Amino acid sequence: MKTKIKNIRNLAIASIMGCALAATTTSCDDFTDIQPKGENLLASTNDLELLLNTDSYDGIMSNDFLIIGSNIIYNYQNVPSLLAVDNKGRQALLYGYFDDEVSLNTIAALTNSDATYTYCYNIIGRVSNPILKQLPMAKGDEAKKNALKAEALVARAFCHYVALQKFAPAYNGSNGDQAGIIYMTEDKDILQQHEKNTIQECLDQMLADVNDALALNSLPTKSINYMRWGKAAALTLKAHILMAMRNYPEAEAAAKEALSVNNNLYDYWANAVETTSMYNPTAPPYMKEAHDDRNIDESLFIIPNMNFLLWTSPNEWDAMETNYGRRGLNETMNKMLGMDYGMVYVGLPGWDSPYDVMDQLYTNVMGLSIPQSYLIIAECELRAGNIGTAMNWLDQLRAKRLPSDFEKLEGTVTAKADAIKWMQKIVASEFVWQAWTFVWRKRWNTEAEWQTTQTRTLGGKTYTLRPDSKLWIFPFPVNATEKNTNLTNNW
Repeated sequence: MKTKIKNIRNLAIASIMGCALAATTTSCDDFTDIQPKGENLLASTNDLELLLNTDSYDGIMSNDFLIIGSNIIYNYQNVPSLLAVDNKGRQALLYGYFDDEVSLNTIAALTNSDATYTYCYNIIGRVSNPILKQLPMAKGDEAKKNALKAEALVARAFCHYVALQKFAPAYNGSNGDQAGIIYMTEDKDILQQHEKNTIQECLDQMLADVNDALALNSLPTKSINYMRWGKAAALTLKAHILMAMRNYPEAEAAAKEALSVNNNLYDYWANAVETTSMYNPTAPPYMKEAHDDRNIDESLFIIPNMNFLLWTSPNEWDAMETNYGRRGLNETMNKMLGMDYGMVYVGLPGWDSPYDVMDQLYTNVMGLSIPQSYLIIAECELRAGNIGTAMNWLDQLRAKRLPSDFEKLEGTVTAKADAIKWMQKIVASEFVWQAWTFVWRKRWNTEAEWQTTQTRTLGGKTYTLRPDSKLWIFPFPVNATEKNTNLTNNW
């Protein structure tokens, strides 16, 4: 379906652009007006809608989020050998949590390009802003214009939100005046070298974009396809932005409003079956559940990825609830092969990886989903001192992720410190092999009560990632900084 939409879109855009260039073709009169170089030539609402069917979101996800945020390593080589050399590459420096000044500068110098940066700003500059700039002149009814404007605004807010998470410090309540990223609106000249906006300016603008979109009351209850935006996804994004702003009451309200639009959680264990290793008949049987996030109602906006060779450390497995959702039911390589394949394949004993290519399954690795609202509400209630209510929200989510005889947290977890640990455990469990663990942990690391120190052992040596490590802030890519000298790294 995705490939078909992409081909239709490309064919349509190529036809329209061809008409724009073929001044002698009378059937393309509507597209032959001379327009300034670089301007978008799509002139009707139907033309502009083609831009929204982009697959560029797929490129936003980066393994950087997993390496730092989730204690996960993507590799197909012997990892300890990568760390044993003197001149370590970019990935090896990240694997070993090297955050001294020399290593940080080396990582920056070796970041020639960055997919997250490229694709976020491609969507902003080639989808959202062209639509917002062209809509007032476009042919079409106002209802369609409002619908396109709403989606373009949400898409712009989302891409800036992701970029801010990766390249800027997390907002801690007092650093709002520090530099963040460049927030590109449709009125900014793309040929100029713009200065970075402050963290506060970025958060304020992305919240304004989402609020403006919602105020149009034109987003569909259910998105047109998984690449497009609907009301529940926009409200979930709003809740994330408000969490980043530390505005917990309004974040909870937005999350609850999102659930009022769609509250269909997928039940993992209701769809689990018992299976055995296809390669080792003597290995014990295990429970397996296999679904594609593109096909379930709890996925609101999807950035799909087929997880493979994502070697997850023993410490990360221990940070999760044992039987929870994917953590408990994914058919990992160690299960499927009936051996410690992390040791055999990449030299990491006890490390395990999903193997979703076997069943051709996609995970929503950085999109928006219903469980996120449950976790946002639970955290907001916990911060408000309502521990029982917070645990109840976690239990509601756990009821769809665990066997039916699971032990409830409400009534048994009463101390704040214990409640925070459970909050952290469920976030790690829910977002295994997704970028959202990075987002949550980075935000938590600004508070002593919530922060965590990560460790992993590679080749017999233990490496440590401190909550205040500068590795949580990635460098802008060289191919961007060379074009804009204002784009300095936020260390």
